[in-house]
Amino acid sequence: MSIDFVSMTQEMRISWLETLGQPKFRLKQIEEWVFTHGVVNYADMANLPKSLREDLESSGVPVTFSRVVAEHHDATTTKLAILLGDGQAIEAVVMQYHHGISLCVSSQVGCKMACSFCATGTSGFRRNLTRHEMVSQLLLANNLLRAKNAKITHIVMMGMGEPLDNYDETIGFIRLTCSPLFGISPRRITVSTCGLVPQMERLAHEDLPINLSVSLHAPNDELRSTLMPTGKTYALNKILATMHYYAESTGRRVTIEYTLIKGVNDREKDADELVSKIKGSKFHVNLIPLNPFLGSALERPSPARTRKFQQILTAAGLTATIRRELGSEIGAACGQLGGNIRQ
Repeated sequence: MSIDFVSMTQEMRISWLETLGQPKFRLKQIEEWVFTHGVVNYADMANLPKSLREDLESSGVPVTFSRVVAEHHDATTTKLAILLGDGQAIEAVVMQYHHGISLCVSSQVGCKMACSFCATGTSGFRRNLTRHEMVSQLLLANNLLRAKNAKITHIVMMGMGEPLDNYDETIGFIRLTCSPLFGISPRRITVSTCGLVPQMERLAHEDLPINLSVSLHAPNDELRSTLMPTGKTYALNKILATMHYYAESTGRRVTIEYTLIKGVNDREKDADELVSKIKGSKFHVNLIPLNPFLGSALERPSPARTRKFQQILTAAGLTATIRRELGSEIGAACGQLGGNIRQ
């Protein structure tokens, strides 16, 4: 059977246990170990009989085909290099905050969006992830945190790939994380997008009160299209209108992500033009000084230039923050994932 426990339906799990001569109540025990505690090895399921653990291990059905092949740490961040069942590799990031522990989840192997300031975007696209491969990232992260008696409390769909380009699997994953299996509130989940308008409109009607972040990165279509190929497909005014629609339809906050690139989009005139487009809105602007990656000639602006850009926005009555920098030294910061996966 070429399937793992995480990917099985409930009926498949019951049938599998029956072939092992086990009663149905064992399934609840196994699911609790996997989904509540993040255990990814049957041998670690302490309240199961040793003979059953051995049978589960030898059944040919692992908890998950995905496995961590490398970890990279700094004081607040852990980047996981994860090998998938077909040999493809992705990265996920565990981030410690005062309000909890966030997991940055990848939704694709590579990315089609080809944004010039993002390592993932310059590495090409290979395939979409399934919802169960996304779930496995959460399981592997919780397994890592188990020794600290901690677990993931927040999800950000900001890893490798464009989540809304893999719409059905992304929504399927989110619904699983909000289910009793994990119990993560949708209000603690954020989806980031390059501004795929039809999918954003569809997301507004999913009855999922999740937060939306939109990668803008420029105050006009001309500049945006040089940085992001999607800028040629969806006009900035249409994206902004859809962001307003999402906020009004869901009551959830919408954030503008704006990566500051030295001499490209970080000038005072860029800030002034951005103000002219969003003044009076309730959008939160998250400014992200460019994180460097191998092979990129783009540079990050000085701290003074970053603060000046922020000041122009806040002086106009907008809420603008500079993103707290996490994981840049281990290649785990925004825009750095997947460019050079180290094992």
